[in-house]
Amino acid sequence: MIKGNNRHHYIHHASLILLLLIGFVLFFQFRGFPYRQIFISSIIASIYVIWGIIHHYLKGDLHIRIVLEYSLIAILSIVIVWGAVLR
Repeated sequence: MIKGNNRHHYIHHASLILLLLIGFVLFFQFRGFPYRQIFISSIIASIYVIWGIIHHYLKGDLHIRIVLEYSLIAILSIVIVWGAVLR
């Protein structure tokens, strides 16, 4: 049985997985439209950063380092997608 905080932990991560899966589906639906794929990737990366901020705020351990980490991972993913899609 999942108790209190652990249950919220699983719900938070399940929501992140669902958001990322929706992003992947949309990304592949727009094959052949590279700028739309980059746009979708940017939206998903932004949602990822927002999710991370909310998640850590609710956990009570939100720090600027965590915001920077999520932001840098999101920027790196956009750069990788940009390079792969527009090659």
